[in-house]
Amino acid sequence: MSFLGGAETVLRSAKKPLTAAEITEIALRRGLIETRGKTPAATMSAALYGAPSESPIQRVFTPGSTRAKNGSVRWAYVKRAR
Repeated sequence: MSFLGGAETVLRSAKKPLTAAEITEIALRRGLIETRGKTPAATMSAALYGAPSESPIQRVFTPGSTRAKNGSVRWAYVKRAR
């Protein structure tokens, strides 16, 4: 399964926003994703930020003066109306 697919599965069952590191840890533990890399959380973060706009995964954060406040970015599953 892709990192994005694994993230969607984890977030759908979590029913609350999670950080990229939390999503990665859960997905690896459940065997949803496999990696040989040294930084799977960074790979997950890149997949989440690069997700298409029609993806049901949405970024939730606390805004800062120019960017999101450090450590405030979480990801949530949002069911889209069709």
